[in-house]
Amino acid sequence: MLARYSHISFRTKPDFKYPGVVRYGIVSVGTPTQGLSVPWGILRSVRKLRNAQSRDGCAVGCDHDRTDDSRLPWSSEGDYGGWGGHSYHGTDGDSDRRPVVFVHGNQRDACDWNPHVSFFSQRGYTGDDLWAITFREGTSTHESMARQLDDFIGHVRAHTGADAVDVVGHSLGVTGLRYWLASRGRFEWVGTFVGLAGANHGTVLSTWCAETGLSGGAYVGSEFLRADYDEIPGHPLASLNADETPGGIDYYTLRGTDDTLFWRCPDSPVLEGATNVRLDTDHDGVRGDQRALEYVFKWVSGTHPYNVQHQVAAP
Repeated sequence: MLARYSHISFRTKPDFKYPGVVRYGIVSVGTPTQGLSVPWGILRSVRKLRNAQSRDGCAVGCDHDRTDDSRLPWSSEGDYGGWGGHSYHGTDGDSDRRPVVFVHGNQRDACDWNPHVSFFSQRGYTGDDLWAITFREGTSTHESMARQLDDFIGHVRAHTGADAVDVVGHSLGVTGLRYWLASRGRFEWVGTFVGLAGANHGTVLSTWCAETGLSGGAYVGSEFLRADYDEIPGHPLASLNADETPGGIDYYTLRGTDDTLFWRCPDSPVLEGATNVRLDTDHDGVRGDQRALEYVFKWVSGTHPYNVQHQVAAP
């Protein structure tokens, strides 16, 4: 079997001793890496990433460009897209809750969070409480994400009058949020931080990509997210992890037991000082499974997702 991605060739064959695993070597710039065992799932993840890239990063194939700001109550001046606010959601504008900002992952967009709108709206959240950004690029650098997040969240605060927001990130969006907090010093802007399947300590796949020159397009974050970051002097992820839960923020993380992105580094999403939970699901399930939605709601709202007071007036 031979699957080609950019200038790298993945030469694979089944490993009959360990079912579901393949033996493969990466050939790039004449340097092979031999004898590594890789789950079939990690190759499927690479294919899914490329398929998402072909759809401009939208899993549902919506009609909105990445910088379409027509669903926001301000102009992004072509810098990003997304949705949020009572006009877009069709609700009243009054709320005493802290707004929630959802941040997508690699080669995805704000549409990833549509199920969360329904779940939260049924439990008392209004349109001005629910916001999601779509980054200008399907795969953004961490500096680009930080710049766009600073503008987006600044506008959310100005529009709602809230001093702080809660943030929920998935995959690449998790380290994007952490980098934004650290580089801009915006710790007072955030009350609760929820990281879903974030590569907080890098991935082996990113190390391979970085070492074989696959660092453009959907792999632009490979160097930042390499798993051996702590062996490289001055590496930005090492600086970010010098204090993994800074500021007076409540931190939570969720990771999956079947997440092939974290092959050979299953605890990468864990943050020291956070509440860290593991679910029996895969990379996207950590964001979209029912149990994941329940955890996110509980953490950001501080209430049980099935509290009857969400449905009827309290006696």
